[in-house]
Amino acid sequence: MKNWAKQVAGAVLVLVFALAVGGFVMVLRAQQGGLAATMAAAHIRAVSPPEGATNVPLSGEIRADYVSRPAHDPTIKLEPPVGVTLDNPQWDGATFIIDYRGLRDDSLYHVSLDQDDWSGKGEHKQIKVRWSFRTGPLRVTAPTLTPTPRTSLTPAPSSSPPTTPDLIWYWGTSLGSSANNGVDWNGKQVKTTKSVANRQSPNGRLLYNSVTPSTEVYDADGNRVASIASYPAPMWADDSRQFCGISNQSVSPPRSLVTMPLDGSVHTVAPIALQDSASKPAQSVSLAACSDLAGRAVVIGGSSGYVWSMAMISLTDGAVIYQTRYPNPVARIVASHDGQYIAEQLASNANGGPVTLIRQLPSGTLVGQLSGILVQGFSWDGSLVVGSTFGNPSVQEAQVIKWRTHETVWHQCMCPHPHWLIVLAQPGGSKVAVVASTDDGAHVSFNIVDANGTSQPVPIGSTPITPAF
Repeated sequence: MKNWAKQVAGAVLVLVFALAVGGFVMVLRAQQGGLAATMAAAHIRAVSPPEGATNVPLSGEIRADYVSRPAHDPTIKLEPPVGVTLDNPQWDGATFIIDYRGLRDDSLYHVSLDQDDWSGKGEHKQIKVRWSFRTGPLRVTAPTLTPTPRTSLTPAPSSSPPTTPDLIWYWGTSLGSSANNGVDWNGKQVKTTKSVANRQSPNGRLLYNSVTPSTEVYDADGNRVASIASYPAPMWADDSRQFCGISNQSVSPPRSLVTMPLDGSVHTVAPIALQDSASKPAQSVSLAACSDLAGRAVVIGGSSGYVWSMAMISLTDGAVIYQTRYPNPVARIVASHDGQYIAEQLASNANGGPVTLIRQLPSGTLVGQLSGILVQGFSWDGSLVVGSTFGNPSVQEAQVIKWRTHETVWHQCMCPHPHWLIVLAQPGGSKVAVVASTDDGAHVSFNIVDANGTSQPVPIGSTPITPAF
Protein backbone atom coordinates (compact mmCIF):
# COMPACT_ATOMS: atom_id res chain seq x y z
CA MET A 1 0.00 0.00 0.00
CA LYS A 2 2.85 2.38 0.85
CA ASN A 3 4.48 1.79 -2.53
CA TRP A 4 1.17 2.44 -4.28
CA ALA A 5 0.73 5.72 -2.36
CA LYS A 6 4.24 6.82 -3.25
CA GLN A 7 3.59 6.10 -6.93
CA VAL A 8 0.39 8.16 -6.86
CA ALA A 9 2.13 11.05 -5.10
CA GLY A 10 4.98 10.92 -7.61
CA ALA A 11 2.56 10.97 -10.53
CA VAL A 12 0.78 13.99 -9.07
CA LEU A 13 4.08 15.86 -8.68
CA VAL A 14 5.04 15.09 -12.28
CA LEU A 15 1.63 16.27 -13.50
CA VAL A 16 1.87 19.53 -11.51
CA PHE A 17 5.38 20.16 -12.85
CA ALA A 18 4.27 19.46 -16.41
CA LEU A 19 1.32 21.84 -16.07
CA ALA A 20 3.58 24.54 -14.66
CA VAL A 21 6.11 24.13 -17.44
CA GLY A 22 3.34 24.00 -20.02
CA GLY A 23 1.90 27.27 -18.72
CA PHE A 24 5.30 28.92 -18.86
CA VAL A 25 5.88 27.78 -22.44
CA MET A 26 2.42 29.03 -23.40
CA VAL A 27 3.26 32.49 -22.10
CA LEU A 28 6.55 32.53 -23.99
CA ARG A 29 4.82 31.55 -27.23
CA ALA A 30 2.24 34.26 -26.72
CA GLN A 31 4.97 36.82 -26.20
CA GLN A 32 6.73 35.74 -29.36
CA GLY A 33 3.67 35.46 -31.57
CA GLY A 34 3.04 39.13 -32.32
CA LEU A 35 0.53 41.71 -31.17
CA ALA A 36 -2.59 39.53 -31.53
CA ALA A 37 -1.07 36.77 -29.41
CA THR A 38 0.14 39.08 -26.64
CA MET A 39 -3.22 40.86 -26.54
CA ALA A 40 -4.96 37.51 -26.21
CA ALA A 41 -2.56 36.45 -23.45
CA ALA A 42 -3.32 39.68 -21.58
CA HIS A 43 -7.09 39.21 -22.18
CA ILE A 44 -7.27 42.44 -24.22
CA ARG A 45 -9.80 42.67 -27.04
CA ALA A 46 -8.69 45.98 -28.60
CA VAL A 47 -6.33 48.91 -28.09
CA SER A 48 -6.60 52.53 -29.13
CA PRO A 49 -4.92 54.15 -30.97
CA PRO A 50 -4.69 50.87 -32.92
CA GLU A 51 -1.49 49.34 -34.29
CA GLY A 52 -0.20 51.27 -37.30
CA ALA A 53 -2.60 54.20 -36.85
CA THR A 54 -1.59 57.48 -38.53
CA ASN A 55 -2.57 61.12 -37.99
CA VAL A 56 -3.06 60.42 -34.27
CA PRO A 57 -3.71 63.64 -32.26
CA LEU A 58 -0.87 65.07 -30.18
CA SER A 59 -3.02 64.71 -27.05
CA GLY A 60 -5.78 62.25 -26.24
CA GLU A 61 -6.38 58.89 -24.61
CA ILE A 62 -4.75 55.47 -24.76
CA ARG A 63 -7.33 52.72 -24.22
CA ALA A 64 -7.07 48.99 -23.57
CA ASP A 65 -10.40 47.15 -23.79
CA TYR A 66 -10.19 43.99 -21.64
CA VAL A 67 -12.43 40.93 -21.73
CA SER A 68 -12.86 41.49 -17.98
CA ARG A 69 -11.18 43.83 -15.58
CA PRO A 70 -7.89 42.27 -14.36
CA ALA A 71 -6.81 42.08 -10.73
CA HIS A 72 -3.98 44.57 -11.31
CA ASP A 73 -3.91 47.80 -13.31
CA PRO A 74 -1.57 47.75 -16.33
CA THR A 75 1.48 49.98 -16.61
CA ILE A 76 1.66 52.01 -19.82
CA LYS A 77 4.66 53.84 -21.24
CA LEU A 78 5.25 55.79 -24.45
CA GLU A 79 8.58 55.80 -26.28
CA PRO A 80 10.29 58.08 -26.99
CA PRO A 81 9.27 59.62 -23.64
CA VAL A 82 10.70 63.11 -24.28
CA GLY A 83 8.05 65.73 -23.48
CA VAL A 84 5.33 63.10 -22.99
CA THR A 85 2.96 63.26 -20.02
CA LEU A 86 0.72 60.35 -18.99
CA ASP A 87 -1.81 60.92 -16.22
CA ASN A 88 -5.34 60.35 -14.91
CA PRO A 89 -5.46 56.54 -15.24
CA GLN A 90 -9.01 55.24 -14.79
CA TRP A 91 -11.38 52.40 -15.62
CA ASP A 92 -14.57 52.64 -17.65
CA GLY A 93 -16.06 49.22 -17.04
CA ALA A 94 -13.48 46.79 -18.45
CA THR A 95 -11.65 49.49 -20.44
CA PHE A 96 -8.48 51.00 -18.99
CA ILE A 97 -7.92 54.64 -20.02
CA ILE A 98 -4.95 56.93 -19.53
CA ASP A 99 -4.57 60.47 -20.85
CA TYR A 100 -1.52 61.51 -22.87
CA ARG A 101 -0.22 64.86 -24.08
CA GLY A 102 3.01 66.47 -25.27
CA LEU A 103 3.57 64.31 -28.36
CA ARG A 104 5.47 65.71 -31.31
CA ASP A 105 3.95 66.13 -34.74
CA ASP A 106 4.73 63.62 -37.52
CA SER A 107 6.50 61.21 -35.15
CA LEU A 108 6.42 57.48 -34.47
CA TYR A 109 5.56 56.37 -30.94
CA HIS A 110 5.69 52.91 -29.38
CA VAL A 111 3.22 51.95 -26.64
CA SER A 112 4.42 49.47 -24.03
CA LEU A 113 1.69 47.95 -21.82
CA ASP A 114 2.85 45.70 -18.98
CA GLN A 115 0.15 43.49 -17.48
CA ASP A 116 0.76 41.68 -14.20
CA ASP A 117 -1.33 38.52 -14.64
CA TRP A 118 -0.75 37.18 -11.12
CA SER A 119 -3.83 36.27 -9.11
CA GLY A 120 -1.87 35.75 -5.87
CA LYS A 121 -1.25 32.06 -6.32
CA GLY A 122 0.37 29.92 -8.94
CA GLU A 123 2.87 31.24 -11.48
CA HIS A 124 3.64 34.95 -11.52
CA LYS A 125 3.26 36.04 -15.18
CA GLN A 126 4.22 39.42 -16.61
CA ILE A 127 2.80 39.99 -20.10
CA LYS A 128 4.06 42.76 -22.38
CA VAL A 129 1.88 44.15 -25.16
CA ARG A 130 3.56 46.51 -27.61
CA TRP A 131 2.25 48.43 -30.60
CA SER A 132 3.01 51.61 -32.53
CA PHE A 133 1.26 54.61 -34.05
CA ARG A 134 2.25 57.84 -35.80
CA THR A 135 1.08 61.35 -35.04
CA GLY A 136 -0.16 63.68 -37.76
CA PRO A 137 1.64 66.67 -39.29
CA LEU A 138 1.53 70.02 -37.56
CA ARG A 139 -1.54 71.98 -38.61
CA VAL A 140 -1.96 75.70 -38.06
CA THR A 141 -5.54 76.91 -38.24
CA ALA A 142 -5.91 80.48 -39.41
CA PRO A 143 -8.60 82.63 -37.76
CA THR A 144 -11.81 83.09 -39.71
CA LEU A 145 -12.38 86.64 -40.93
CA THR A 146 -15.92 87.90 -41.55
CA PRO A 147 -15.88 90.96 -43.86
CA THR A 148 -18.28 93.84 -43.17
CA PRO A 149 -20.21 95.63 -45.93
CA ARG A 150 -17.83 98.61 -45.65
CA THR A 151 -14.56 96.69 -45.88
CA SER A 152 -13.20 94.58 -48.69
CA LEU A 153 -10.62 92.07 -47.47
CA THR A 154 -8.07 90.50 -49.78
CA PRO A 155 -6.90 87.09 -48.52
CA ALA A 156 -3.22 87.12 -47.58
CA PRO A 157 -0.99 84.79 -49.56
CA SER A 158 -0.18 81.53 -47.84
CA SER A 159 3.18 81.51 -46.07
CA SER A 160 3.39 77.69 -46.20
CA PRO A 161 5.74 76.36 -48.89
CA PRO A 162 4.25 73.91 -51.39
CA THR A 163 4.38 70.31 -50.21
CA THR A 164 7.07 68.21 -51.85
CA PRO A 165 5.61 64.89 -52.99
CA ASP A 166 7.39 61.58 -52.56
CA LEU A 167 10.10 61.45 -55.22
CA ILE A 168 12.23 58.98 -57.16
CA TRP A 169 15.73 60.31 -57.89
CA TYR A 170 18.31 59.49 -60.53
CA TRP A 171 21.44 61.11 -61.89
CA GLY A 172 21.47 61.77 -65.63
CA THR A 173 21.04 64.33 -68.38
CA SER A 174 17.32 65.01 -68.18
CA LEU A 175 16.00 68.39 -69.30
CA GLY A 176 19.32 69.14 -71.00
CA SER A 177 21.45 69.18 -67.86
CA SER A 178 23.61 66.73 -65.95
CA ALA A 179 22.00 66.76 -62.54
CA ASN A 180 19.94 64.98 -59.91
CA ASN A 181 16.46 64.51 -61.31
CA GLY A 182 13.38 63.79 -59.19
CA VAL A 183 10.12 62.39 -60.57
CA ASP A 184 6.92 61.71 -58.65
CA TRP A 185 5.20 58.32 -58.51
CA ASN A 186 3.20 59.17 -61.62
CA GLY A 187 6.43 59.59 -63.59
CA LYS A 188 6.23 63.39 -63.78
CA GLN A 189 9.45 65.38 -63.57
CA VAL A 190 9.22 67.51 -60.40
CA LYS A 191 12.75 68.51 -59.38
CA THR A 192 16.11 69.06 -61.04
CA THR A 193 19.03 70.02 -58.81
CA LYS A 194 22.79 70.11 -58.97
CA SER A 195 24.48 66.78 -58.35
CA VAL A 196 24.94 66.92 -54.59
CA ALA A 197 24.07 63.43 -53.35
CA ASN A 198 23.57 59.87 -54.52
CA ARG A 199 21.34 58.06 -52.00
CA GLN A 200 17.75 59.12 -51.48
CA SER A 201 15.55 58.64 -48.44
CA PRO A 202 12.66 56.20 -48.97
CA ASN A 203 10.24 59.08 -49.57
CA GLY A 204 12.75 60.94 -51.75
CA ARG A 205 12.45 64.23 -49.89
CA LEU A 206 16.03 64.04 -48.65
CA LEU A 207 19.27 63.00 -50.33
CA TYR A 208 22.40 61.68 -48.66
CA ASN A 209 25.91 61.97 -50.03
CA SER A 210 27.26 58.48 -49.35
CA VAL A 211 30.64 59.12 -50.95
CA THR A 212 33.11 58.52 -48.13
CA PRO A 213 33.80 60.39 -45.91
CA SER A 214 30.92 62.80 -46.53
CA THR A 215 28.03 62.84 -44.05
CA GLU A 216 25.91 65.58 -45.62
CA VAL A 217 22.15 65.44 -46.19
CA TYR A 218 20.32 67.70 -48.66
CA ASP A 219 16.70 68.57 -49.30
CA ALA A 220 14.86 68.21 -52.61
CA ASP A 221 16.09 71.64 -53.72
CA GLY A 222 19.75 70.75 -53.23
CA ASN A 223 20.18 72.68 -49.97
CA ARG A 224 22.32 71.17 -47.23
CA VAL A 225 19.98 70.66 -44.27
CA ALA A 226 21.59 68.10 -41.96
CA SER A 227 24.61 65.97 -41.20
CA ILE A 228 24.88 62.45 -39.79
CA ALA A 229 27.60 60.66 -37.88
CA SER A 230 30.25 58.98 -39.99
CA TYR A 231 29.71 55.23 -40.07
CA PRO A 232 30.39 52.88 -42.98
CA ALA A 233 27.43 51.91 -45.19
CA PRO A 234 24.57 53.44 -43.18
CA MET A 235 21.00 52.60 -44.21
CA TRP A 236 18.10 55.04 -44.35
CA ALA A 237 15.34 54.15 -41.89
CA ASP A 238 11.95 53.73 -43.52
CA ASP A 239 10.61 56.87 -41.81
CA SER A 240 13.13 58.94 -43.86
CA ARG A 241 14.15 60.78 -40.66
CA GLN A 242 17.24 58.87 -39.51
CA PHE A 243 19.71 56.11 -40.36
CA CYS A 244 20.69 52.73 -38.94
CA GLY A 245 24.31 51.66 -38.87
CA ILE A 246 26.81 49.13 -37.54
CA SER A 247 29.43 50.53 -35.19
CA ASN A 248 32.06 48.05 -36.38
CA GLN A 249 31.51 46.11 -39.59
CA SER A 250 34.74 44.14 -39.36
CA VAL A 251 34.76 40.49 -38.38
CA SER A 252 36.08 41.38 -34.92
CA PRO A 253 33.45 42.06 -32.22
CA PRO A 254 32.28 44.09 -30.41
CA ARG A 255 29.75 45.31 -32.96
CA SER A 256 26.69 47.35 -32.12
CA LEU A 257 23.51 48.39 -33.89
CA VAL A 258 23.19 52.19 -33.80
CA THR A 259 20.66 54.76 -34.96
CA MET A 260 21.78 58.11 -36.35
CA PRO A 261 19.31 61.01 -36.36
CA LEU A 262 19.91 63.94 -38.70
CA ASP A 263 21.34 66.08 -35.88
CA GLY A 264 24.63 64.20 -36.02
CA SER A 265 24.11 62.25 -32.79
CA VAL A 266 24.51 58.49 -32.35
CA HIS A 267 22.31 56.22 -30.23
CA THR A 268 23.56 52.73 -29.46
CA VAL A 269 20.67 50.27 -29.63
CA ALA A 270 22.35 47.02 -28.60
CA PRO A 271 25.42 44.86 -29.17
CA ILE A 272 25.18 42.45 -32.09
CA ALA A 273 26.13 38.97 -30.96
CA LEU A 274 25.99 36.65 -33.95
CA GLN A 275 27.17 33.22 -32.93
CA ASP A 276 30.08 32.14 -35.08
CA SER A 277 30.56 28.41 -35.35
CA ALA A 278 34.06 27.19 -34.64
CA SER A 279 34.15 25.38 -37.96
CA LYS A 280 32.91 28.37 -39.97
CA PRO A 281 34.71 31.60 -40.88
CA ALA A 282 34.11 34.72 -38.77
CA GLN A 283 31.20 36.83 -39.96
CA SER A 284 30.99 40.43 -41.02
CA VAL A 285 27.69 42.17 -40.27
CA SER A 286 25.44 44.26 -42.52
CA LEU A 287 21.89 45.63 -42.50
CA ALA A 288 19.02 44.15 -44.51
CA ALA A 289 16.23 46.37 -43.11
CA CYS A 290 15.93 49.42 -40.86
CA SER A 291 12.37 50.23 -39.81
CA ASP A 292 11.61 52.99 -37.36
CA LEU A 293 7.94 52.58 -38.35
CA ALA A 294 7.96 48.99 -37.05
CA GLY A 295 10.66 49.63 -34.44
CA ARG A 296 13.08 46.95 -35.62
CA ALA A 297 16.08 46.22 -37.80
CA VAL A 298 17.29 43.09 -39.59
CA VAL A 299 21.02 42.35 -39.48
CA ILE A 300 22.77 39.56 -41.35
CA GLY A 301 26.14 37.95 -40.82
CA GLY A 302 28.13 36.52 -43.68
CA SER A 303 31.48 35.57 -45.08
CA SER A 304 32.93 34.33 -48.35
CA GLY A 305 29.91 35.66 -50.22
CA TYR A 306 27.34 33.69 -48.19
CA VAL A 307 24.95 34.46 -45.33
CA TRP A 308 25.41 32.34 -42.21
CA SER A 309 23.08 34.02 -39.70
CA MET A 310 20.35 36.62 -39.32
CA ALA A 311 18.70 38.48 -36.44
CA MET A 312 15.81 40.89 -35.99
CA ILE A 313 16.53 43.44 -33.23
CA SER A 314 14.13 45.86 -31.54
CA LEU A 315 15.11 49.50 -32.04
CA THR A 316 13.24 50.36 -28.85
CA ASP A 317 15.02 48.23 -26.27
CA GLY A 318 17.61 46.23 -28.22
CA ALA A 319 15.87 42.90 -27.61
CA VAL A 320 16.46 40.11 -30.10
CA ILE A 321 13.01 39.48 -31.58
CA TYR A 322 14.07 36.65 -33.88
CA GLN A 323 17.31 34.99 -34.85
CA THR A 324 18.45 32.01 -36.86
CA ARG A 325 21.59 30.36 -38.19
CA TYR A 326 22.06 28.73 -41.57
CA PRO A 327 24.13 25.53 -41.29
CA ASN A 328 23.93 25.45 -45.09
CA PRO A 329 24.50 29.11 -45.92
CA VAL A 330 22.19 31.04 -48.22
CA ALA A 331 23.45 33.05 -51.16
CA ARG A 332 21.74 36.30 -50.13
CA ILE A 333 18.88 37.80 -48.12
CA VAL A 334 16.52 40.58 -49.26
CA ALA A 335 14.08 42.10 -46.76
CA SER A 336 10.92 44.19 -47.01
CA HIS A 337 11.25 47.71 -45.60
CA ASP A 338 9.83 46.67 -42.20
CA GLY A 339 11.52 43.28 -42.07
CA GLN A 340 8.16 41.49 -42.03
CA TYR A 341 9.17 39.42 -45.06
CA ILE A 342 12.59 38.18 -46.06
CA ALA A 343 13.60 36.38 -49.24
CA GLU A 344 16.30 33.76 -48.67
CA GLN A 345 18.01 32.83 -51.91
CA LEU A 346 19.40 29.33 -51.67
CA ALA A 347 22.34 28.01 -53.64
CA SER A 348 21.51 27.03 -57.23
CA ASN A 349 19.77 23.71 -57.63
CA ALA A 350 20.78 20.84 -59.87
CA ASN A 351 19.32 22.60 -62.90
CA GLY A 352 21.34 25.73 -62.19
CA GLY A 353 18.39 27.91 -61.16
CA PRO A 354 18.02 29.64 -57.78
CA VAL A 355 15.32 28.74 -55.26
CA THR A 356 14.07 31.54 -53.01
CA LEU A 357 12.20 30.96 -49.77
CA ILE A 358 10.00 33.76 -48.40
CA ARG A 359 9.74 33.83 -44.64
CA GLN A 360 7.57 35.97 -42.36
CA LEU A 361 9.13 37.48 -39.26
CA PRO A 362 9.19 37.43 -36.32
CA SER A 363 7.50 34.01 -36.38
CA GLY A 364 10.00 32.63 -38.89
CA THR A 365 7.16 30.90 -40.74
CA LEU A 366 7.84 29.83 -44.33
CA VAL A 367 5.06 31.48 -46.36
CA GLY A 368 6.21 31.24 -49.97
CA GLN A 369 8.72 29.84 -52.47
CA LEU A 370 9.88 30.96 -55.90
CA SER A 371 12.09 29.19 -58.41
CA GLY A 372 14.26 30.64 -61.14
CA ILE A 373 13.97 34.24 -59.97
CA LEU A 374 16.64 36.44 -58.37
CA VAL A 375 14.63 38.64 -55.96
CA GLN A 376 15.86 42.23 -55.75
CA GLY A 377 13.18 43.85 -53.59
CA PHE A 378 9.65 43.91 -52.13
CA SER A 379 6.84 46.40 -52.53
CA TRP A 380 6.14 48.50 -49.42
CA ASP A 381 3.16 46.35 -48.41
CA GLY A 382 5.15 43.16 -49.01
CA SER A 383 2.69 41.72 -51.53
CA LEU A 384 5.02 41.96 -54.55
CA VAL A 385 8.58 40.96 -55.28
CA VAL A 386 10.69 42.33 -58.09
CA GLY A 387 13.45 40.26 -59.61
CA SER A 388 15.08 38.90 -62.71
CA THR A 389 14.84 35.48 -64.28
CA PHE A 390 17.84 33.20 -64.39
CA GLY A 391 19.40 31.44 -67.35
CA ASN A 392 19.75 32.32 -71.04
CA PRO A 393 20.71 36.04 -71.17
CA SER A 394 19.01 36.46 -74.52
CA VAL A 395 15.60 35.93 -72.88
CA GLN A 396 16.26 37.12 -69.31
CA GLU A 397 13.47 39.31 -67.93
CA ALA A 398 12.75 41.76 -65.16
CA GLN A 399 9.53 40.66 -63.45
CA VAL A 400 7.05 41.92 -60.86
CA ILE A 401 5.38 38.98 -59.12
CA LYS A 402 2.59 38.45 -56.62
CA TRP A 403 4.60 35.91 -54.67
CA ARG A 404 1.64 34.36 -52.82
CA THR A 405 -0.05 33.30 -56.08
CA HIS A 406 3.06 33.20 -58.33
CA GLU A 407 1.28 35.55 -60.74
CA THR A 408 3.64 37.64 -62.90
CA VAL A 409 1.85 40.98 -63.26
CA TRP A 410 4.58 42.72 -65.30
CA HIS A 411 7.69 41.68 -67.22
CA GLN A 412 10.23 43.20 -69.57
CA CYS A 413 13.12 41.66 -71.44
CA MET A 414 16.60 42.64 -70.26
CA CYS A 415 18.15 41.21 -73.41
CA PRO A 416 20.52 40.83 -75.02
CA HIS A 417 23.04 41.38 -72.19
CA PRO A 418 21.50 41.97 -68.73
CA HIS A 419 23.58 44.24 -66.53
CA TRP A 420 21.68 45.18 -63.32
CA LEU A 421 18.22 45.63 -61.85
CA ILE A 422 17.44 48.18 -59.10
CA VAL A 423 14.14 48.51 -57.22
CA LEU A 424 12.48 51.17 -55.05
CA ALA A 425 9.21 50.63 -53.14
CA GLN A 426 6.63 53.39 -52.96
CA PRO A 427 6.29 54.40 -49.28
CA GLY A 428 2.85 53.47 -48.01
CA GLY A 429 1.76 52.16 -51.43
CA SER A 430 1.96 49.14 -53.70
CA LYS A 431 3.88 50.64 -56.64
CA VAL A 432 7.51 49.82 -57.39
CA ALA A 433 10.08 51.72 -59.43
CA VAL A 434 12.03 49.29 -61.62
CA VAL A 435 15.24 50.43 -63.31
CA ALA A 436 16.86 47.83 -65.58
CA SER A 437 20.20 48.13 -67.36
CA THR A 438 21.53 46.15 -70.33
CA ASP A 439 24.72 46.13 -72.40
CA ASP A 440 27.01 47.10 -69.54
CA GLY A 441 24.83 50.07 -68.64
CA ALA A 442 24.62 51.52 -72.14
CA HIS A 443 20.82 51.12 -72.20
CA VAL A 444 18.50 51.78 -69.26
CA SER A 445 14.73 51.48 -68.86
CA PHE A 446 12.78 53.11 -66.03
CA ASN A 447 9.22 51.98 -65.24
CA ILE A 448 6.78 52.57 -62.39
CA VAL A 449 4.62 49.47 -61.95
CA ASP A 450 1.51 49.05 -59.78
CA ALA A 451 0.04 45.90 -58.24
CA ASN A 452 -2.20 45.34 -61.26
CA GLY A 453 0.76 45.34 -63.65
CA THR A 454 0.00 48.78 -65.09
CA SER A 455 3.30 50.33 -66.16
CA GLN A 456 4.24 53.99 -66.48
CA PRO A 457 7.50 54.43 -68.46
CA VAL A 458 9.60 57.36 -67.27
CA PRO A 459 11.39 59.38 -69.99
CA ILE A 460 15.04 59.64 -69.04
CA GLY A 461 16.78 61.05 -72.11
CA SER A 462 19.23 59.30 -74.36
CA THR A 463 22.13 58.72 -71.99
CA PRO A 464 22.54 56.18 -69.17
CA ILE A 465 21.26 57.08 -65.72
CA THR A 466 22.26 56.10 -62.19
CA PRO A 467 19.40 55.61 -59.72
CA ALA A 468 19.77 57.18 -56.27
CA PHE A 469 18.36 54.08 -54.52
